[in-house]
Amino acid sequence: MGSEYVLTSPETVTMPGDVCRRLIGCGSGDAALCYLYILNAGGRFDQADAAEKTGRTPEQIDRAMEVLRRLGLIQDKGDAPAPPRPQELPQYTAEDIGRELSQGQAFRELVGETQIILGRILSSDDLLRLFGIYDYLGLPPEVILTLVSHCRQESARRYGPGRMVTMKFIEKVAFTWEREGLFSLDAAEAYLKGQTERRSALNGFAQAMGIRDRALSATEKKYIESWIAQGFSEECAAIAYDRTVVKSGRLSWSYMNSIFRSWAEKGLFTPAAIEAGDTFGKVPAPRRTGTGAVGGATAEEMARLDRAIASIKQSSEEGKR
Repeated sequence: MGSEYVLTSPETVTMPGDVCRRLIGCGSGDAALCYLYILNAGGRFDQADAAEKTGRTPEQIDRAMEVLRRLGLIQDKGDAPAPPRPQELPQYTAEDIGRELSQGQAFRELVGETQIILGRILSSDDLLRLFGIYDYLGLPPEVILTLVSHCRQESARRYGPGRMVTMKFIEKVAFTWEREGLFSLDAAEAYLKGQTERRSALNGFAQAMGIRDRALSATEKKYIESWIAQGFSEECAAIAYDRTVVKSGRLSWSYMNSIFRSWAEKGLFTPAAIEAGDTFGKVPAPRRTGTGAVGGATAEEMARLDRAIASIKQSSEEGKR
């Protein structure tokens, strides 16, 4: 079960969301500490002071700084901004691959394990792409194997178990992992767990809104992800969907979003809180015309009516004898 905390210090240090995700994803606590040290110092860095304040050795600080450089989170002040990294692999040659296969045991083993996972012999083009992921993107072999296994499972989920996953698709996902800073097995596994939870949450919301026979569009996913990010549950989605359909006669994403926005502004994030404290989009219950049973009849009046009916029925039966 998740918990919420209040930060006790009134001083605020801001950090871009993508930087935060990269630091979490890289799996290096030392790198995160070094980044916080530099951020708090306004960009200034002193190795000895950083080691003392973070409780790390100078060697650990050096390794952490290298991780930050590799992630593109720091650069020397005098350096020109690094140009955006091309989203394509360099042009390797067959000689490059042959040399690495003959001299590099790690890549040779990586090729063998990849072929086992994919269930086929890698073509020349496959080998060039795999080597690019290994050499240019710098993903460790164990992370690459996790990546390949994930891509095979993802392809089967999308297109069925008979669909062969291509190395081009694996390359595309590898660039995403590199941007996310997934350079350790722990970071990759945490990322995949998060992806699974995200997909499960999306499916749960879709089910609550009656969407069962089709995939969500990109815009629909954005709507749902925004509601999840605000802390709403599938049960809340079911309530919002019901009110939307009753009010508009169809699934209106903009109207449903206005319901969630109203709840968020009022601090209503659970079904119980919503039912108790909100009327936005809620259809009022039919008004009764009295204080007793249907039609305004009281319980006493209904009992008297029952006795009268029974008496009439008895008299009718006696008259037939």
